[in-house]
Amino acid sequence: MAGYVFQPAKRRKVIMRFSILTVLLVLSLLSGPTALGQAILSGRVLAEGSGSAESVPMTGILVFASLPGGDSEARPFRTWETAPVGWYHIPGSAGNYTMVFSDPAHFMRPMVMTNLYVRAGEKVDRIMTPRFDFADFSFGAWDKQPARGYYQPFVARGTSVTQVGFRVVHDGVDGAGPDKQDLVVSVHGPAEGTPEKWPQIGPAVPVLGVDGGGAKNYPWSAGWNSGEVPLVPGQTYAVCVKARSPQGTFQMFWNPDEDPPAGSYRVDRDGKLGFQPHALHLSVGTDGDGLLMPYNKRVHQEFDAFAGFGAKWSQTYVAQGRGLAGVILYAATGGTQPRLERQRAVVRIRRGGPRGPVVGVEKIAIGNGFYTGDASWGTFGAAFAPGEVPLVPGETYAVELQSIENYATLHGFVNSKGQPSDERPGFNPYRKCPPDAYANGTAYADGREAVDFDLDMQILEYKFAAKDWAHAVEADDLLINGDMEAGTLRADDPGGSAAKGWRKFGLTAATAHHYLADGPRRDNRILRVLAGDGDEEDVDGGYVQRVTRLSRLETYRLAGRVRSTRPVDDRCWCQVGYDPTGQDRDPQAATIVWTTLPKMHGVFVPFRGKPIRPRDDSISVWLRAFSTRTGWMPLLADFDDFTLQRVRTGVPRGK
Repeated sequence: MAGYVFQPAKRRKVIMRFSILTVLLVLSLLSGPTALGQAILSGRVLAEGSGSAESVPMTGILVFASLPGGDSEARPFRTWETAPVGWYHIPGSAGNYTMVFSDPAHFMRPMVMTNLYVRAGEKVDRIMTPRFDFADFSFGAWDKQPARGYYQPFVARGTSVTQVGFRVVHDGVDGAGPDKQDLVVSVHGPAEGTPEKWPQIGPAVPVLGVDGGGAKNYPWSAGWNSGEVPLVPGQTYAVCVKARSPQGTFQMFWNPDEDPPAGSYRVDRDGKLGFQPHALHLSVGTDGDGLLMPYNKRVHQEFDAFAGFGAKWSQTYVAQGRGLAGVILYAATGGTQPRLERQRAVVRIRRGGPRGPVVGVEKIAIGNGFYTGDASWGTFGAAFAPGEVPLVPGETYAVELQSIENYATLHGFVNSKGQPSDERPGFNPYRKCPPDAYANGTAYADGREAVDFDLDMQILEYKFAAKDWAHAVEADDLLINGDMEAGTLRADDPGGSAAKGWRKFGLTAATAHHYLADGPRRDNRILRVLAGDGDEEDVDGGYVQRVTRLSRLETYRLAGRVRSTRPVDDRCWCQVGYDPTGQDRDPQAATIVWTTLPKMHGVFVPFRGKPIRPRDDSISVWLRAFSTRTGWMPLLADFDDFTLQRVRTGVPRGK
C-alpha cells in the first residue's frame, strides 16, 4: 500500500529476492546515464514533519513525466518502498519535461514541476518536498487509552483543504485481527472555545474499513475537491477524526507537544473533550501553491468496481483553473493484454461535453501499475505544461481517454497462463468508490453513452494562466550590472571607463574596449568593442563575467541585446557565450558555448539563449566581437541589457 516509510518504533521488515539480472539493472540505474546518452530525471520524494527528526521518504508516489506537445508518450514511475526509499527514476529523451508527483488515494498533496530541461547524457537528481499546512510523522508515542475521536488544530496556509492523512495504532475493534471499522474526517472552525464547538466546514468524508494494530501500520486518508473546505490563510482550524459508529473507539499515534494550539484534543468514551499536550500523527494539504483539484479522489479506497472494458471513456467536469496540469485515471487491463506500463491512451480535453471541440494539446498518457502475469491494474497519467490546454473557470469540459494500442503492440502477447492476446485495444476504468460522487459531471462509455457513475480519477489544474511558459524565468538577475548602468564613466575617455562586474579581454592588439553613454541624449550606458588606432587589422575581444552561487540542479537563461555596424559575414561577427565550467580566463576554451549574431545591423537585436546547466556552482558569461578591418565599415559592436535568470520550474503564480 502506498504511504511513507515506517519508523523504527513500528517498522515492518520487507524481504525481497533479487535475481542477478535485477541487481545489475538497479546498479545501472543508480550509476547514471548510459552510453546511449538518454536524459535521466531522478531523485527522492522526502516530506518534512515537525515531529520527525529526519525527512520522511514518501513511497508509492506516482510519477508521470511528459515532454511538450503530443508526439511522445509520458514516462511513468512509482517511488520505491525499498532502498533508496522514496526514490524515483525517469529515463527518456532529452527535452523540456513537466512532471506530476501524486498519489490520489493517499494524503500527499500533488506536486507539479515544469521547465525541467535535460540534455542527452545528463542525469539530474532532485529532492522533491511535499507541501503541508500541518504535518507530524512521529511514531515515538501513542494514546494508551481508547478514544471516540480526536481534534488536531492547525494554522491555515492555503485556501481550501484537499487532503488529510493520519495513522492509528489500534483500530478499536479487534487488535491485530481481521475486523475493521469506518472513521470519518471533517474540518472545523475558526470560532471561540474548544474545537468540538466549532462549526463544520464543508462535507465530512468517510475513511472506509480502517484496519490497524500490530504490524498493520497503514496510512489512512481522506480528500476533497478544491473549494469544498474553504479556509482563510492565517486562521486556526481543526481536523476531526472520529469513529462513524457512536460507540466506536480507536487510538492514534501522537508526539509530545505542550505548546497550544500545536497540541490536540481527544474525545473519551464518555464524550468528554480534553486538551492533550501531544500533536497527532496527521497531515493537512491545502490549495495555495498555484494548483487546483476540481475533480479529486475523495474516498481513498482504491480499485473498487470496474466501469467496463472499452477503447474510449470520458468524464465531464467543471473547471476551476486557467489551464490543465495533469490527469490520472484508475484503470486495469485484462489478462490477455500486456501489462499496464505497455498500455497508452491519448488524453483529449473537449469543451462543453464529450462531443465538443478539442481544446489545446492532446497528450499520450502511460500506464503505471501492478502486474501479476495475467492481470494488471493501476493508473493512466500524463502531465501538461502551462498553456498547453487553456481553460475557462466555470465552463464544462470532458476529459477523454482513448487507447492507441494496435495490432503491432498487442499481437503476439502471451500471459503467464499461456493465453494469447485478444488484440482488442482498450482498458477498464474504475468507478469512484461510494459515497464519493461528482455532482457536476457525468461519465460516458465510448465517449457517447452516459452512465450512472463517475470515473475514479484526479484532475489537476493551474490556477493561473501562462503565456510562453517555456521561457519563464525568475525575476532576480544574477549578473552584476547586466544593464551596464553601474561603473566609472569618463565622457572624454570611454576607453578608460570601466563597467562594474565586467572584465575586458582581447586576443589582438587592435581590440579596443569602450564603456560609454549611448544615444542622442546619452542616457543609456553600453559596452562596446571596436578597432583601436593601431595598424593591426583584426579585432577579437570583449567582456567576461563569472557568476557564482548557482546550482547544478537548476537551469538558467541568458538574455540581452547586441548591436553591430555590420551583420554577420565572413569577416565580421558578434558572439554571446557561456561556459558551464565557470572558467573566465580562456576565451578560446572548448567548453564555451557560442551563439553568433546579429542578423541585422544598426539596431539592437534581442538575444535569448537556451537553458544553461552549470557543471558545478558557477558559469561564465562571454560577450565577444571579431572583425577583419575593411576600411569602408569599421566594426562597432555594442552589448546592453544582459540578464542571467533562473528558469522557473514551479507553476504559474499570477502576476
